[in-house]
Amino acid sequence: MEKEISLFKEMKLFNNLSEEKIQKVLGICTKVSFPENTIIMQEGKTGDTMYMILEGDVEVVKTLVPEGMDLDEDEKIGNKVFTKLKAEDHPVFGEISLFEESRRTATVKTLSDCTFYEINKDDFLRLAEKDYELGYQIVLNIAKMVCSRLRKADEDVIKLSTVLSIVLKET
Repeated sequence: MEKEISLFKEMKLFNNLSEEKIQKVLGICTKVSFPENTIIMQEGKTGDTMYMILEGDVEVVKTLVPEGMDLDEDEKIGNKVFTKLKAEDHPVFGEISLFEESRRTATVKTLSDCTFYEINKDDFLRLAEKDYELGYQIVLNIAKMVCSRLRKADEDVIKLSTVLSIVLKET
């Protein structure tokens, strides 16, 4: 248990949580393992779990062609690997599913044999309802993570828009 508590203290998701609070969170975590080349979550499918990588590496892939857009075979762009996540960085993914039942925004696939802690939406909501302080702190930490990702996405959109406008000017 001490090893897990120490690991959780290194994760941004659990910033400012006491060991007692972390133990409560560990109580709702399920340890799951997946072999290399396994899809953990599929873009467009509904999910209700968040994952924390304990061992291994994954890649996050997005479809580049909007749903419903018909392209000829030679026009298909396909998928783009947006990032790779490594266990030593203590990444978390799927956190939005703790708050709403919506479609996954990306596909996550294992690049090696992986072990995760998984938290289910219903279990998290029950825990947060029993311990408001704990729930508040985790929601605040998730909000900070989402804001950081949103800021990066905004910067990427500006860069892509700039490149697109330059390319279109030249044609």
